Formats: sequence, structure tokens, C-alpha cells
Amino acid sequence: MDPDAPLGVQAPEQSTGDSVRNWIAAFLTYLELRLRLLGLEAKEVGLHLLVLALLLVGALVFFAGFLAMLLVFFLFLLTLIFHWAWGWSALTCAGISLLIAVVAGAIFRFRVVKPVFPTTFAEFKRDREWLTHKTKEAE
Repeated sequence: MDPDAPLGVQAPEQSTGDSVRNWIAAFLTYLELRLRLLGLEAKEVGLHLLVLALLLVGALVFFAGFLAMLLVFFLFLLTLIFHWAWGWSALTCAGISLLIAVVAGAIFRFRVVKPVFPTTFAEFKRDREWLTHKTKEAE
């Protein structure tokens, strides 16, 4: 009996059904909070990926235009300086542009890597550690 309770009033005992309902309610609250966090991060990541995609498309379009004009200039320059035939000059320009494209692609590949949902995964990791700790205590 609770010493602070008024006389004649007993503390209600929790039944198994109440315990299960409380556990389910706590689990659903936990799940709701994790889904809210995931939703917030998804908005941030979505906006980040949209900006990245727009920047990539814009850069590729302008780079393609620049590359076309640069190749025409190099083609003209090679035929003018070395007195090569047009075909050999075009092949040389294509090789140089391929080399530049591979280097630019490799640089882009290593620059765009960014972890997705860092806060959510950190929370899941902490939850996993907590559950592992609790399970070991229960055994």
C-alpha cells in the first residue's frame, strides 16, 4: 500500500493487459518519433540531392558547350600548327577530351560522397547498443 495515499484508497494493480498496452503505446511513440526524425532528414537530404542534381546538370550542359568549342579550337590549332590531316587532328582532340573526362569523372565521384541520414543512423546505433546492454542484463 502507498503510504502517501489517503485512507481507504489502494493503489491499483496493473494487469498483464495494461502492461502490454503500455508497452505497445511506448513502442508506437518511439516508432513515431523515429519516423518523424527520418521524415525531417529525408526533406533535408531530398533538397540536398535536388540541388546536387541541378548543379550537376547545369555544369554538364555548360561543360559540354565549352568542350565542343574547345575541341573545335584545338582541331583548328592542330591542323594549323602541325599541318596534320583533319582526321588525325580530330583523333588527337578526342583522345585529349576522353582523358579530361575520365579525370573529371573521378574527381566528381570522390567529391559527391556524403553520408545520408547521419542523425537517424546514429540514433539507431545508440538504440541498438542500449538494447544489447539491456538484453545482457536480463540474461
